[in-house]
Amino acid sequence: MNKVKYIRFQFSYLVFIFGISLMGCSNEFLSENPKDEISEAIFWETKDDAHRALMGVYNTYTERWGERINNLDKSMIWMSAYAGYASWRTFAWSRDVEIEPTHGSLTTMWRKLFVHVSRANYFLENIDNVDMDESEKNQMIAEVRFLRAYSYFWLSQTFGNVPLADHSLTFEEANSIAQSSAEGIKTFILEELNTIINQLPWEREDSEDGRIEKGAALTLMGRVLMAEKRWSEAADAFQQIMESGRYEIDPRFKQLFEDEGEVNREFIFVNKYMENEFGEAMSQHTIRSSLYGGFNACNVFQHFIDEFLMTDGKSIEESNLYDPTHPFENRDPRLYASVLLTGYSEVFGEVFQGDPATIARIGQTGANITGYILQKFWDREFEGNRQYYGADYPHMRYAEVLLSRLEAELEAGNMIDQDLLDMTINQVRQRDSVNMPPVTETNPAELREIVRRERFVELAFEAGIRYFDLRRWELLEEEVDRQILGMKVTNDPDNYDGIYNINEDGHIIIGDLRFYPHNYYWPIPISELDVNQNLSQNPGYN
Repeated sequence: MNKVKYIRFQFSYLVFIFGISLMGCSNEFLSENPKDEISEAIFWETKDDAHRALMGVYNTYTERWGERINNLDKSMIWMSAYAGYASWRTFAWSRDVEIEPTHGSLTTMWRKLFVHVSRANYFLENIDNVDMDESEKNQMIAEVRFLRAYSYFWLSQTFGNVPLADHSLTFEEANSIAQSSAEGIKTFILEELNTIINQLPWEREDSEDGRIEKGAALTLMGRVLMAEKRWSEAADAFQQIMESGRYEIDPRFKQLFEDEGEVNREFIFVNKYMENEFGEAMSQHTIRSSLYGGFNACNVFQHFIDEFLMTDGKSIEESNLYDPTHPFENRDPRLYASVLLTGYSEVFGEVFQGDPATIARIGQTGANITGYILQKFWDREFEGNRQYYGADYPHMRYAEVLLSRLEAELEAGNMIDQDLLDMTINQVRQRDSVNMPPVTETNPAELREIVRRERFVELAFEAGIRYFDLRRWELLEEEVDRQILGMKVTNDPDNYDGIYNINEDGHIIIGDLRFYPHNYYWPIPISELDVNQNLSQNPGYN
C-alpha cells in the first residue's frame, strides 16, 4: 500500500463508514451496490442520507477500527500521562525519557483528528446536494464545522503548527500541504465558531440527544480565548452559557460518569455510546483493577492524591484533620469517587488491596505501579459485556464553564465578590454528593491557587483539560518534571527492609518524569514527515 497522508487516506474510508450505516436499506439496494462503498450519485439525495453522513462525522470519536479498542477518548484519557499525574499501563509506557515522534499515542491522536477533519470536509462539500429543509441543513453544517473546529483545537494545542485543510485534498495536496501556524489555526477556529453559533439551538429534543448545541460552541470559544489569554472575551462566552439557563450542576458526581447518570443537565458535549451495539472498553475493562478482571491501565500518582482537600476545606498541609497515619480519612468526597485507594476503598464488601506486590503476584503488571487505580469511570454494578459499555464520555461539562468563568474574570483583573464565587466555584463544590465548604477568598493570588486546584480535582481525566490548563498557565515543566511517587508502604522509613525504593516519608519511588521546554508542543509523527517534505518537525525533536 502506498504511503499517503492520513488527511487524504480517509476520503475512501469515509464512504466505507457510510456503507456500514446503511444497514436499514433494502436487500435489493445492497445487492445492487457494493457493501463497502456507496456511489455519491445515489447517496447525497435525501434527508436520511444527510443524517447518516452527519453520524459518520460524529462517530470518529467513538468508533472502533477493526477489533482494536482505539476510541479517540482513549487517547484523551492518555493525556493524564502527559500532564504528569497518572501513568498509562506501566510507568515506562506512559512517558519515555523523551517524547519520540514514533510514539504510538501521539501518532494515534494525529491520525484520528485528521481523519475527523477529512470526514467533516467531505460532508461540507456534499451536503448542498441534498434536498431538505434549509434551516435543518444549516444546523447540520454548523454541527460539522464545530466538530472540525474542535479537532483543530486539539491539534493546535498539542502539535502547534499543523496543516489547515478546509477542503478535501487531492493526492498531490495531501502529500505536499504545508503547516499553518498555531495562531492561524486558533484564528480559524474562532472565525468558524462566530459564523455558526447562531445556527445552533440552545437545547435539543430527546431524540437528538448528543448533537451539538450552542453551549458547546460557546464553551469551545471560551477555551480558545483562554488559551489566547483574551480573558474578558472568554468571560463573556461563559457568561452567555450561564445566563441561558440551559445547564445546571447535577447533585451527583460519581454517577455522572456511569450509565446511571448520563441523563443530566450538566453535560454539554459528550461521546455517545450504546451498550453492546456501540460501546467502549476503556472504563470497564482496560482501566479496571486487575483484582477485578481488568488491566490496571491507569495508575494515579501520589501528588494527585495530595491535591484533594480535607473536609474542612483546607489542604493536608494546613488542616488539623489530616493524620499522616490515616491519610485518606476526612477528604474531599471526589477523591473516593475518582481513585481506588489501597487499604482504604471498599469494593464488593472488602477493602481494596491493590498494592504493587499484590498486583504483581497475579501477573498483570510489574511492581512499578502506584497502588492507586483510576475508578472515576468504573461502574461497579455493570454486569454486561465489559468490552461494550454504554455510558457517555464527557468532553465538556457545566462545571468547567463555571470554573472557567471565574478564572477568566480573575485573570481579566475584574473585581471578584461573594456573589460571583457563589455563582461559579461554590456551585461546583457544593453539589449534594460533594458538599465541600464554600470559597470566600477574594484575594487574587490566593483565589488563583484555589481555582486551579478545583479544576484539577473536579475535571481530572476528562478530555485533556488538565493538560490544556497547564499549557495555559505555563506550568507544564514545573508540574510534570518531577520524581513520581506511589502509595505509602511504611510509617517507619528508617527501618524499612521491603522490596521497594522509598522516599523519606515511606512512599514508593516510581521513577522520574522529564519535561523539557520544547515538549510544550509534541513532535510531528515521523510517518507524516516521511511522506510530506513540506512539513517541518517541531523544534527540539530529531
